[in-house]
Amino acid sequence: MWISKYFVYFIIYGVLGWIYESIYCSAKAARWENRGFLYGPVCPIYGVGGMLVTAVADMLSGGITQYSYSWQQVFLVSFLGSIVLEYVTSWGLEKLFHAYWWDYSHLPFNINGRVCLPCSLAFGCAGLLIVYVLAPVVRRITAGIGPFGYEALSLVLMSVISVDATLTISSLSQFEKIVAEMDEHVNAHLEQFVETLVDKSAAAGESARELLESGKQSIAARLAEDGKQSIAAKLAEDGKQAIAAKLAAERERFSREHMERVFENMGGISRASLHRVKGFRRTHRVEAHRMETVLSLLKKYKKRK
Repeated sequence: MWISKYFVYFIIYGVLGWIYESIYCSAKAARWENRGFLYGPVCPIYGVGGMLVTAVADMLSGGITQYSYSWQQVFLVSFLGSIVLEYVTSWGLEKLFHAYWWDYSHLPFNINGRVCLPCSLAFGCAGLLIVYVLAPVVRRITAGIGPFGYEALSLVLMSVISVDATLTISSLSQFEKIVAEMDEHVNAHLEQFVETLVDKSAAAGESARELLESGKQSIAARLAEDGKQSIAAKLAEDGKQAIAAKLAAERERFSREHMERVFENMGGISRASLHRVKGFRRTHRVEAHRMETVLSLLKKYKKRK
């Protein structure tokens, strides 16, 4: 029965963590931010942290020794525990999905952007809040739930969380496939676009030859004849830059239109799951850049919606 009880605690603290994260991030971004790894209103990392702190406090105060802990000890355990929990969770999610949901690289005293001193100190204070304020309230609220009630409630909640986790993991797993397919479509379209440019350039070249044959030389040829090769080279370089700019603009236009069609066919749960991702860390920077680009398109598309 105790497993079911603490699983219910896990859900309660996960929901409270989601409320805090969503309010804080929404106020910071000046728009609604639905936070957390899962689609539903639960932040698992907050649930695990709150459940563990409550379980340790219960074991110490309700055990044979009846140990009386101090607030300094609660703070220290919560502080150190949050460092381990955040780092391991961040590392595990990155290994599984090559993605990260938070990044402390811009904050002082951070370790690989996974944990940082200011946030760990805040989680230490959160441990005090849980042990001395929230846990007693949660115990009073759930006091009327008997053993059978805990078992039934935990089974229902576990089923909901399992479905949510399955949908979230499926969305993240399919994201790399979406990026790869999009890259293929974009590259194929750009090949056709380049062929069109080449055909137009060839046609322009034919017209230029006709003009030259009639004695009307181009400006670049005149400059070269005058010994100003550097200026002619600059004109050629400008031509290359113009072509590169056209290719970049066409890539962005086609990528945006193609991704909008993909997202139109994507379920709301999948879009929400991807929208919560902060970014990607991969061994190959090119792949990471592609995924970051697609993710930015997704977020721009969602804002327009």
